[in-house]
Amino acid sequence: MQKTLKSQQKNKTSLPDHLIVFDGQCALCNRFVQYILRKDAKEIFYFSSFQGLTTDVDQSKLEAPLYQSVAYFKQQVCSQKSTAVLKIYKTLFGPFHWSQLGWIIPRFIRDGAYDIVAKYRYRWFGKYERCMIPTTNQEKRFIG
Repeated sequence: MQKTLKSQQKNKTSLPDHLIVFDGQCALCNRFVQYILRKDAKEIFYFSSFQGLTTDVDQSKLEAPLYQSVAYFKQQVCSQKSTAVLKIYKTLFGPFHWSQLGWIIPRFIRDGAYDIVAKYRYRWFGKYERCMIPTTNQEKRFIG
């Protein structure tokens, strides 16, 4: 059952302003989401596994299929791979957090390293048979 979000109440087809789409079966991806849930005291991020993603998301202009990359939709604009991670951390911790030093590294190098981890993520970190089930407190922050 899909939850109604504040931003969706105005326009039924709109997405939350800060939506993170991840691989729900990937152990590394799930740990990343759990980390964000713990650190996001203002509860600005919403989440969806790509396996349960609503059809409201236009995937035609993505640089990589959602099963290959985390995606961060900030006000309907999508970032993927290392850029998504850096933007998520910037939103979460601010522009002066140490993680923002990653912008110094050229994108082709950042994304190259991201692609290697993404390719071997199941082997290195494990894979769940099913997507994570959010706790009662987390449920309102998951769509799809």
